[in-house]
Amino acid sequence: MRSVTYSMGVSLDGYIMDANGDIDWGDPDEEVFRFVIEETRRVGVHLLGRRLYETMLYWEGMEQDPTLDPPTRAWVELWNPLPKVVFSRTLTEVRGRARLATGSLA
Repeated sequence: MRSVTYSMGVSLDGYIMDANGDIDWGDPDEEVFRFVIEETRRVGVHLLGRRLYETMLYWEGMEQDPTLDPPTRAWVELWNPLPKVVFSRTLTEVRGRARLATGSLA
């Protein structure tokens, strides 16, 4: 049987986004970034909602960027091949290693 691990970036006061809908407040420092990379190595598939999927599209194709520092390159090389399932009622297609789920998680 496979395990399910739930992970979410949340501020200490319980917010996911700032007042403008941005999540860049949660950019990790180097130690946290290494932890996230190691935790992500254990992931078999990543489940995302529409907004997170759209945010993470930033990384698609970034492996071609010669200016990436080694930790960011490690993240791109880990994230892009990872299978993803996107749950959305509004999207009609997804890109990369993602597939679209229009039903519930159950």
